[in-house]
Amino acid sequence: MSQMITKSHVLQFNTPAFLGNAEQCGQWRTPPFKHLLREWWRVAWAEKNPPSDWRRMRETEARFFGHAWLENDVNGKGKRIASRKSNLILRLDAWRDGTLNALPRTRPAAQGAPASALYLGYGPVKDAQSLKMSHPVDEGKQATLRLAYPNGLPGAELMERTLALIHAYGALGGRARNGWGSVTLKGVNVDEAPPPLRNWTQCLREQWAHAVGGDETGALIWTTRQSHGQWQQVIEELAAIRKSVNSLCPGRDRAVLNQPVGGRGGRVPSNLRFKIRRNGDKLHGVIFHMPFSPPSSPDTRTLQQVWQRVHQFLDGHEAVRRSAI
Repeated sequence: MSQMITKSHVLQFNTPAFLGNAEQCGQWRTPPFKHLLREWWRVAWAEKNPPSDWRRMRETEARFFGHAWLENDVNGKGKRIASRKSNLILRLDAWRDGTLNALPRTRPAAQGAPASALYLGYGPVKDAQSLKMSHPVDEGKQATLRLAYPNGLPGAELMERTLALIHAYGALGGRARNGWGSVTLKGVNVDEAPPPLRNWTQCLREQWAHAVGGDETGALIWTTRQSHGQWQQVIEELAAIRKSVNSLCPGRDRAVLNQPVGGRGGRVPSNLRFKIRRNGDKLHGVIFHMPFSPPSSPDTRTLQQVWQRVHQFLDGHEAVRRSAI
C-alpha cells in the first residue's frame, strides 16, 4: 500500500460564502471544497502539460478524484471497472450551519445602479440587504480542512501547487467569480504562489480556463491600492470597477465579458475574476483574467479587441495597479 500524504489547513472565509445544502440553507459541506480542489488541480495540471490535451487530463483526474464514467479504467488486477472511489480523503472538522441573517448595506455600484452587494451577488442576494439563501456562511468563519491521498499516484504531485493556487486565487460557492466565498488557507504564503501564466492570446485557443493571462507587461492581475477593514468596502470597490468594465462594451461586445443563462448564444461565464485577500486584519481586492474561448463566443479577433480594451482600462484605473501575484 502506498504511503499516505496528509495535509491540514485552517480555512477562513474573507467574504460571505453562498454554500447551500439540499434545502438551500447555508452549511459547511465537503462537496464544494472537493469541487474547488478539482478546479485548481486542473490549472496545476495545465502548467506541466499541453492544455489542449484535456482528455488525458480528465482521465488522470478521474483516477485520482474518482469517477463513474471512465470506460478504460482497470483495477489492481487488470479488470475493467465502471467506477472508482476517490483516492482523495477530504474532511472538515464540522459540518456547521451558516449564521448570516442579512447583509450590511453597501453603496450603489454606480449612480442609478443597484447596491454593490446585489450587483455582484445577484441570485443569492435578493436586494440591497436581503438574501434568497437562508443563512450563508459568514465572513471570518473558519474550519480545519484535512486531506489525505496516496503518495506516488499520478495527480498527487500537483496537490501542493493546487492548495497554493486556491489560497492565492480561489473562492467557492455561489458568485465565487465575483469575490464571494474568497478563502484563505492559513499556513500558505501567497508570495509562494506565482500565477500559472500563459500568454493571454494563446489562452484563447482553448475552451476552458487553464491559466492566468499574461502580456508584455506581466501578469494580467490587478490589486486594489487601498486595503479595508471590512469586506463590504472591498465589494463596493470591485462592484464599481465591474460596472465600469461592463459599460466599456455595449451591444454584442457585452456578451464577450459574460452572459447569463438565457442570453443569446447561451451562457458565457466571465473570464475576469475577483478575489478578496486577507493581510492581517485588512482586506484588499484582486482582479485577474483567465482567458478562454467559450463555444458560443465570437471570432478570435473580436475577443482580442474587447479584452485589450478591458486591460487598457484597468491599467489606467486609479483604484488598482498591476500585481505580479
